[in-house]
Amino acid sequence: MNLYYVYATGLVFYCLIHSLLADFKILKKLYYLWWYRLFYVISSSLLLIPLIFLYFKLPSEKFFYPSFPYVIALYLLSFLGVIVGYLAVKSYDNDTFLGLKQVRDYFKNNRRYFNENGNLITDKGILGIVRHPYYLASLLILWGRPLYLKDFITNVIFTLYFILGSINEERKLLKIYGEEYIIYKKNVPMIIPFLKRKR
Repeated sequence: MNLYYVYATGLVFYCLIHSLLADFKILKKLYYLWWYRLFYVISSSLLLIPLIFLYFKLPSEKFFYPSFPYVIALYLLSFLGVIVGYLAVKSYDNDTFLGLKQVRDYFKNNRRYFNENGNLITDKGILGIVRHPYYLASLLILWGRPLYLKDFITNVIFTLYFILGSINEERKLLKIYGEEYIIYKKNVPMIIPFLKRKR
């Protein structure tokens, strides 16, 4: 089988597993157990290893390589993505995001379940510009560069995944925050900055 097909299939499989492991409706109580978030982060990282190996086995066939000065514009997009990513890191409770807080709470207070309702919605910083800054940062970095064919395949699959992932994330946030999140959605766009919903 063509190695590109193997790689693309692996990416799709990864995105599927990643989504299933993040679906609170499927996982039910398991999703809120103290160890689960850290397990999710570690397993997601480990599953990427064979895909990274496959990526470097693929040939470097040029797909989109603009000349100077247009390539500078691409790299500026990528640099903007790094800035957005940095602002996202500053805006989130990263201990909770990585699952470290849940583990600490378990060993310190014997807290087995982690209830996300205690976290407040904020529109401060980058979260006042887009609701999913990590997705925006990833998209800018992925597309803000010259592309080999293998990069193009990666970008298309991950772009679709980020869109579907943000929709799934919205379902969870609506369930947790209800009307508060509906108001937030009206004021802050999902991924594309300054693109507010029509009222």
